[in-house]
Amino acid sequence: MDLEELAHRRALGDAMITFVSEIMEHVTIRDDVMRQVVTEKYRRSVEEAARHGIEVSLCWHSLAVWTEIGKERIGYFARALDCLNAESETEPPLSAHQNWATNHMQADCLYEIARVHAVEGSPEVARRFLEEALPLARHAETMRIPAGITHDDKLEGKIAVLHGKLSALDGGSCAVG
Repeated sequence: MDLEELAHRRALGDAMITFVSEIMEHVTIRDDVMRQVVTEKYRRSVEEAARHGIEVSLCWHSLAVWTEIGKERIGYFARALDCLNAESETEPPLSAHQNWATNHMQADCLYEIARVHAVEGSPEVARRFLEEALPLARHAETMRIPAGITHDDKLEGKIAVLHGKLSALDGGSCAVG
């Protein structure tokens, strides 16, 4: 790794640490305007790193979680998925924890993309993403205990519930939140 790449990687890491610290502060005090400002600053850092060929799934995922505009959320979650695929091609075999984290993040990205499509009135598209997410969430759940993960965000259940709501629709507009 050359010095320029190292500098860009360090800047991205610093930006993520700052973002997490600042976003948590503004969520706690429920300051929506500052949360948006902090997210925009982080977006610029993530995109700047990407212009230099440095992309990290966790950075794109973190940005997507805090982005409010649907199309942007879809794009950032899709970018996180692309990075996960690229990272899995270059990394050695995964430990139980890495296996859980990869499958969980993939399922979460697909679930969040589906939620945007559901809210924006595309239930069929949303269902396709949920159907892709469910096996990943199930696999992550089987890895939770071996990976040492003690919390359960019930992602598999969230996917199933949203899929059920969408399946119950009779082709009308979808107002799922």
